[in-house]
Amino acid sequence: MNIICAYTVNVDAVYNVRGEEISSLISSSSLASDIKIELKDSIGSREDLLSSLSFCMQQGSGAEILVESPEVARQIEESFSWQFRLGGNAGIMANVLAALGAKPVLNAPALGARLAGMFHAGVSVPGSSLREREMVHFVFQFKKGDEVASGQSRIIAPSDNRFIATYDPVNTRLLTSKHFDSYCQENIRNFDGALLSGFHLAPFKDYQEIFAQKIEQIKSWKDKNPQIFIHVEMGSFQSPQIMLSLLESLPQIPVDSLGLNEDELAAAEGSLPGRWRWQETMQAAQRLQERLGLFRVAVHTRDYILSVMLEGKITAVEELSALQQGTDAAAALAATGSITGDLPEEVNYVGLEAKEQFCCNGATAVGRGAFLLSGEKIISLMPSLLAKKPLITVGLGDTATAAVFFQELLVIKGNRT
Repeated sequence: MNIICAYTVNVDAVYNVRGEEISSLISSSSLASDIKIELKDSIGSREDLLSSLSFCMQQGSGAEILVESPEVARQIEESFSWQFRLGGNAGIMANVLAALGAKPVLNAPALGARLAGMFHAGVSVPGSSLREREMVHFVFQFKKGDEVASGQSRIIAPSDNRFIATYDPVNTRLLTSKHFDSYCQENIRNFDGALLSGFHLAPFKDYQEIFAQKIEQIKSWKDKNPQIFIHVEMGSFQSPQIMLSLLESLPQIPVDSLGLNEDELAAAEGSLPGRWRWQETMQAAQRLQERLGLFRVAVHTRDYILSVMLEGKITAVEELSALQQGTDAAAALAATGSITGDLPEEVNYVGLEAKEQFCCNGATAVGRGAFLLSGEKIISLMPSLLAKKPLITVGLGDTATAAVFFQELLVIKGNRT
């Protein structure tokens, strides 16, 4: 099964937050008394970083903010001890797909030896040569209960999550290598699917130009191969305006499937991020699917994955099976560091309660999940498994998305033959 994976891949520099170390940096800062706990639009100093990280820890939320200059990025790199692993939505998803047996073709325009060594053997990078300096994103991974002192106040993280600081002139422009572009154009009829992401990194001043170029490329693929199944994954955009601009462009391609988390769904709705009840999330997903006219919209949260899709390509039971594959892959990665690791035994209690309430509202239970037929739509919900002491919190959404996509594509491809 041949799958395009674009647009972003990089090295993730991961720091597991130590509360006393962050507290020390805040207290030693020359601007300690002026540091406000808020999410900055961009990171122009270490103080901006500490402010944004503190905000995410206070809220238990995730975010990705662009770093303004290489000098600030260098200061961040020198301030912490890092562990390095594969990052970037497309890179993570390509590795998952390859591990599952697919043949992903990955865009990697800035490929260094360290990054190349992180790819699964089954990942193909057209025309790859180890000349470029790879891009590095700084990932601050925190856990529920982590504490940070900020001035006179104390922050206690209510849940596991991560904050990402990114200086990346390659991925922020969604650049592609000429070898990747030509390979996709020449072989597009041989591809079964495309997993596309990274649009959230586009800066405000350039996003219209960048999106226009990418939309033209993706549309050319769909025009030459109408059977290709295209999924676009959202991310933490700098501005809701950027996200809405992209969303309104997707039906023009047309894209088949859209994925996002609950914060991104709130942005698409014009609402503030927050803990929505499953009913609100499901209703918002239905509104988005209807507004865009896409075949499928999926929302992944830490408690469950739900999808709203039209009948025709995948049955309800097949979709639930795909969603379970996704939740299980993410849980295994969180718990063990590998998608093939042992699964946690406990089902997320919030997701399980949502499933039970869903069934009380007319849904049919199938295994761990449930589905509801509503007109021409199939609405599915699958609770997550609970990794109580996660080793990894970054990339879980990408992992789930790739595993779900793989299973869906197997069904769609099987139905064509």
